This record gives sequence, structure tokens and C-alpha cells, in this order.
Amino acid sequence: MDETKALPLISIIVPVYNVKDYVEKCLDSICGQSYTNLEIVVVDDGSTDGSGKICDAYASKDRRIKVIHRKNGGLSAARNEGLDAATGEFLGFVDSDDWIDLDMFKFLYELLETEEADISICSHYIEKSGRTKIKYSSDKVLNLVPCDAMRLLVEDDIIRNFAWDKLYRRTLFHELRFPQGRYFEDIAVMYKVFYQARKIVMKGCPKYHYMVRTNSITGSKYNPEKEYHMFLAVYEQCTFIQEKELWDKAPVFIIRSGVHLMDHIMLVPSSPFVEEIVRDVLNKMHQYDNFSFRQIGMAIAVKRWAIYHNLSRYRSVYRFVRSVFKSKSHRF
Repeated sequence: MDETKALPLISIIVPVYNVKDYVEKCLDSICGQSYTNLEIVVVDDGSTDGSGKICDAYASKDRRIKVIHRKNGGLSAARNEGLDAATGEFLGFVDSDDWIDLDMFKFLYELLETEEADISICSHYIEKSGRTKIKYSSDKVLNLVPCDAMRLLVEDDIIRNFAWDKLYRRTLFHELRFPQGRYFEDIAVMYKVFYQARKIVMKGCPKYHYMVRTNSITGSKYNPEKEYHMFLAVYEQCTFIQEKELWDKAPVFIIRSGVHLMDHIMLVPSSPFVEEIVRDVLNKMHQYDNFSFRQIGMAIAVKRWAIYHNLSRYRSVYRFVRSVFKSKSHRF
């Protein structure tokens, strides 16, 4: 029996937008996978730098690649179009400025099948400024029911809120799509995918290479809207978990995320948009005022108290402290 035909089809969705310097390395790492029964769905999201033509050239050489050219609509829209086009029994995602080890999908498929899970997860490398860092590494296999996996997802340490270090049964995305017009779309959808799974398995072997670029969404300087979208994603995630009675401590992370956002927003000039963000974040934080300093941690509790009682003074003090630390760091 032909081994390739015996294996189920894995659809790999690759959104592409102006990554001509990276996309070849990405596609080479996918086309060279030791797991060969692949459907590689490349979605060119209106690239203007020739990335789409590079993808077309790869498709002419590898019949497993199909390229979809679309008007620019953002990462979520591109992924969603890929989901609509995918036909495989399993799904994976790879961002087009990243690359993967040649055995990543073989590793994830065998892990998923061996443990009879709906989602399998590996670890990843962080590639930044020519340096490689391993985020998490362990040979231990974690077999998790959804509520336990979602706790780790909220903590965002061992299991991260990324779409791309996982293999999924395609049925999990039957009614789910990534939210459009939002930053941090992975956080906004991953907990919903996990909730539908019967079992999630994690083995912390790094197989994915995550490239941090200074001009990317994750690598750029502070942006109030981006930070607000992060808070909203955490708020929705933790509220969902609490309402489903999966973990009563989930709102602690709403408070921490709110305080983190407030710290950053203190550094930008005030505007109607910024003030609207502040009001909404404070309203959402106030929903969980019953959580004590012991539950949220002393440092966060003190900051929360200061923000609640005198926001303008907190802004002044925070800016002063930041300027002092910044001047000291320049001095040494």
C-alpha cells in the first residue's frame, strides 16, 4: 500500500502579505515535510512586493500547493479564506515569515493519533535579531481535558495562544472563524477551539520557528488600539471560562491585563479614543472588584487601588518613575 495515500490529508494554511524576503524559506520548510500527504493552502492577501508571484512559482512545481489571490483584508480574513478552501481531515497554520522543522507535522500527527486527541501541540523557537531562543522544552507528554488545557492557555506560558504550533481535527473549525478587524485574533478564537475538543495533548519539543520582526504586529512599538484588543481578547477568554464554570480564578487575568494596559496607556497623549478605552477597561475591571489583593497579587492590587482612586495622579507618578528608570538605563 502506498504510504502517502494511507495517511490522512493535512491542510496547512499559509497567509501571505508582503513577505518576499521570508516566504521562500517558509514554503521550503513546508514542502520538505517528512509527512507528505499535504494540502498547502497559500492565501496571498493582496501582496504588493511580489510575494504572490513567488507563491505561484512554487505552486507550478508542487501540485500540493494551491494559491488563492485576494484583496487585502488582514490576517484573519486570509486565514478564514484558507479554512473555507481546506479539505483535509486535519488542519495546521504556518505564518509566512516563519518556518518549521521538517518533521513538525509528522511529529504532531503521530502525537495526536497515539494519544487519541483532537489537538496536538509542540513548542517553538523564538528567532530575533539572528538569535534563537527556546520558549519551552520538555519530553513529557501532557494529556489534558479542555478545562485544564484552557487554564494553561490563559496563563499563556506552557501552552501559548498561537494558532501555528498545533494540529487540529478540521471539525473543530466547522463553525469557528478568526475575528476580522482585531489584533490578537489567535487569543480570541483558541479557547473556543479548545472548548470543543475532547482531549488536547502537548509535548514540549520545539518544532516551529517564530520570527519576531520589528515591523510586524507583534514586534512594533506600543499602540493603544493593539493593547486594547489584547485586553478585550483576554476579557472574552476569561469571562467565557468563568461562565462555563471551568476555572473560578480566570478573572484574575482580566485584572492583571487591565492594569498592564493602563500602565502603557499612561505613556501616550490623551485623546477621545484613549479616554474611551480607559472608561471601558475600568468598567470591565470593576466587574471583578471582589477579588482581593491575595488573589491578584500585592503589586497588581496596589496599582489597581491607585488607578481607581486617582487616575491623573497615577499617570503623573507612573510617567515620572518611567523617566527615572529610563535615564538610569541610558547612564549605564
